[in-house]
Amino acid sequence: MHLRFAIVSLVVLLVVGTLATLLGRALVAQSEEDSAARSVDRLIATPLRAIIEADAAPGATSATVLSDSARLRADALAQPLLSSHLREIRIWTADRALLYGAGGASQQAAPHAPAGVTSSRLTIDGVMLFVTRNNTGRYIIEVGEESAPIDARIAGQQQLVISIVALATAFLYALLQLAFWFVVRTLSLNHRRLARMYVAGEDLRSSLDLHDVLTRLARESTTLARGAYGLVALYDHDAGDLLLRATYDQETDAISHHQRVIEEWFLRRAIVTNTTIVSANAAHAYHQFFGQTAILQGQVNVLCMPIAIRERVCGVLAVIRPPAGRHSGFSPIEIAEVGDLAVQGAMAIEQSELFAKVRSYADEVELSYDSTLKALMAALDAKDDVTEGHCERVAKLTVHLARQMGVSDAALVDIERGALLHDVGKIGVPDAVLKKPASLNDQEWEAMRKHPLLAGVMVSKVGFLEGATPILLYHHEKYDGTGYPFGLAADNIPLEARIFSIVDAYDAMTSHRPYRDAMPHRVAIEEVVANSGTQFDPNVVRAFDSLMLSRPDLHARPTARRNAPAHDAPIADSAA
Repeated sequence: MHLRFAIVSLVVLLVVGTLATLLGRALVAQSEEDSAARSVDRLIATPLRAIIEADAAPGATSATVLSDSARLRADALAQPLLSSHLREIRIWTADRALLYGAGGASQQAAPHAPAGVTSSRLTIDGVMLFVTRNNTGRYIIEVGEESAPIDARIAGQQQLVISIVALATAFLYALLQLAFWFVVRTLSLNHRRLARMYVAGEDLRSSLDLHDVLTRLARESTTLARGAYGLVALYDHDAGDLLLRATYDQETDAISHHQRVIEEWFLRRAIVTNTTIVSANAAHAYHQFFGQTAILQGQVNVLCMPIAIRERVCGVLAVIRPPAGRHSGFSPIEIAEVGDLAVQGAMAIEQSELFAKVRSYADEVELSYDSTLKALMAALDAKDDVTEGHCERVAKLTVHLARQMGVSDAALVDIERGALLHDVGKIGVPDAVLKKPASLNDQEWEAMRKHPLLAGVMVSKVGFLEGATPILLYHHEKYDGTGYPFGLAADNIPLEARIFSIVDAYDAMTSHRPYRDAMPHRVAIEEVVANSGTQFDPNVVRAFDSLMLSRPDLHARPTARRNAPAHDAPIADSAA
């Protein structure tokens, strides 16, 4: 970037310098020629005009013929001036008649000259002459001299112009480079400062823990201000107390957390006035914060920065620096950087406090959720005491199987809730059907098969259980599409429902029912495998079998044999 600017600025200055040189040369040439013309007019033309006008006849507007005496006086004036450089002197009357001539030039015709003093260049007999003419209206006085001396003076002045323009161009170029470097350096420093502040702010705001925020504030402020010690105190607006929360010792890189009330005037002043305070104080006043072992003697420099957001001060940030050479005080940049950090810290503190409140509210909501689930499960247990404990068992095993299949931890919460409440719809099934010891007839099976829909209707009224509805609605669907209540098949059945259906059937088979005895674990596993591809998803069956092989602690532990009527219902119906 600097090289590009150097090249562009050099090209621009060269163009400007060239134009300035051309203009300067032209102005110098014009100025020297005008000066030479005025000198000739003053030294020669004006005295000759006086002689001629004095010789004119009384009442005549101009002389037509010079008298001998006038000619002698004119020769006396002109002849001594004629030299190798001054070649000719001519005087014409208004009617263009030659009145006087001196010198070796041969031009006799009267020139056409505008009024006033003018100059031009003529080549006569191979010699370049600089000709000055003075046209007063009555006389035209022409003086010709060699142009070489004038051209020499012009060349010298033009060379001076070139030198001045070259020096000015070089100076401007150097000045531009210096200015560019200074601007770039200033912008770079500001950019690095802003980048550092942005990174520090991001680090602060990325933390939702108040202790971590205070730790970062104490350490970062001490580093930015090149201090030896730093502290952070928060202000309790309700109690009016100033609480020391964190201190930092740069020598040992040690952070200490506190929770004690302090009453230091310099800290309270920064909070009350919401202004930055920079002062020198006695070192022993700070031993209470950092201990007697702190290397603090004599006077120390203190920077107190209020931590405020939207004009509300929530604390104070202090940096302590022992005097040391040229770094004894705090520079404006250091004060500005600590101020920026304090603003970032105020937002981070507010964010962490809000997060703590939200987390507290979330815990309360979570407790209310658990209370709701317990109430629903208690209602279900009261409705069907035969399956008591079934919901807890299948919920636990479903979570293990879902994790085995790579389901995310976030989704496991909804899966567990769905497994716990999968039979909540049975609250709407008549007791005569639910507790019937014999086989169900078609009408009774129709009533039983409505419980997934009833569960969906019940849970749809509870917002936090929305994620549990796939298990509630679809856990009796079969992989081949012969299940209920919708007859879904294969991947159209949600994965969590396909996972749960195997666990539900396994627990039902390994548990006692009024219409049959519990199956041994191995028999139940064989039954599940036998129904792979028809009732159950083959992928889930393989994962379930692998889980059971690797986790014997998850095997069903049936209770003692119960005398109950045998029930020949298929596996899915036994799961119902």
